[in-house]
Amino acid sequence: RLFAGPHGAAGEIGHIPGFGDLACTCGGRGHLETLASGRSIGARYTDRTGRRLTAREVADAAAHGDEDALAVYRDAGAGLARAVVMTAGVVDITTVVIGGGVSRAWHLLEPAIRARLTEEPPVSGHPVRLVRARLGADAVAVGAATRARLETTPGVRAEPTPEGRRGPSGPERPHRVGIGS
Repeated sequence: RLFAGPHGAAGEIGHIPGFGDLACTCGGRGHLETLASGRSIGARYTDRTGRRLTAREVADAAAHGDEDALAVYRDAGAGLARAVVMTAGVVDITTVVIGGGVSRAWHLLEPAIRARLTEEPPVSGHPVRLVRARLGADAVAVGAATRARLETTPGVRAEPTPEGRRGPSGPERPHRVGIGS
């Protein structure tokens, strides 16, 4: 089950600071999303090359051997791995779901994430399962709609979570944290 926390902000590891000094869309600075979101991948490629491309176009360029594009995705994967290790050290997560538009380039991100996690594994010594969100860029919207339905539909059975929030009933599952962009 997803762990939302008492204020609904758990799992927002895209907003962990410490990844530079660039402005984030939330108003903060240096958040993971400034390194590993679709928008930032395009911006970082532009900074490196002067060419303005979308993240999808940067992924296509990487697939054709563009070293700058490959470097941008390696940096994004390394940042994601660092955030996974930090989160695992704080809440001992077992699974990370990576979604959002950037997950379309899973073939570029996953090897970079896994390589960095091999170099710097979680403090528990246990691997963290990495999963690409099946819904990709639609994960955030579908998740929000599902949550709204669960919280507002009469007759939908929900049980309190340990944090006192209402969630769907069902078997206990390991806590998962999602990374979206």
